[in-house]
Amino acid sequence: MEEKLVSEGKCLFCEQKFTQRTIAKHLEKHLSDIEKKSKDDKGAKKYCHIEVKSGEMFLHLLVSGAAKMQAIDGALRAIWLECCGHLSAFREKRDEISMSRKAETVLIPGTVLEHDYDFGSTTTVTLKARNHYSLPFKEAVVLLSRNEPLKIICHICNKLPATSLCMVCAGDGEFFFCDKCAKKHAKACEDFDDYAKMPVVNSPRMGVCGYEGGSVDLERDGVYKLNTQ
Repeated sequence: MEEKLVSEGKCLFCEQKFTQRTIAKHLEKHLSDIEKKSKDDKGAKKYCHIEVKSGEMFLHLLVSGAAKMQAIDGALRAIWLECCGHLSAFREKRDEISMSRKAETVLIPGTVLEHDYDFGSTTTVTLKARNHYSLPFKEAVVLLSRNEPLKIICHICNKLPATSLCMVCAGDGEFFFCDKCAKKHAKACEDFDDYAKMPVVNSPRMGVCGYEGGSVDLERDGVYKLNTQ
């Protein structure tokens, strides 16, 4: 039986898993509770909760209001995007947003932005600003949740997990392979072992421009692991 593709992430605070649709509300409850408990904390400062999406993949980040947009760009690169030092930019509709602006002046609740990485083979993700909170944290950016590796099946044997993909054969509809079927595909596609074989990673940059994974949160950066649920 084919595994159903379910996007879910673990809450930083309680470590329970929630679907992409429900995780935001759950995190908001934790953040509100922390804000209430720290209302007399003189070290508390403004934080912005943002939701980042690309299809079934998502991140929830907590960003210091005083941090520059460049800090968010750096977090997205480290978790999802960085491969060759490409340029990137935030946009609201068609207007580019300066990386030097403070997050709190841009991330007004309800604001929707786009972030483009690499203006050649571009990867675009959507950011939605949710609520602001007064919290006693120190970090500029906190990763609240990230989708767990998706259940991507092998397009040949229909089994989990797919561990590699072929950039050359992507247009033919059969391009995700388990380890066993990857060896078979290498015999049929002369480009596979040469340059077209890419790892399955938990990122919207997967299969683009030699991207092989992030530099942080490595535990959730790889392929779906069997017998983990």
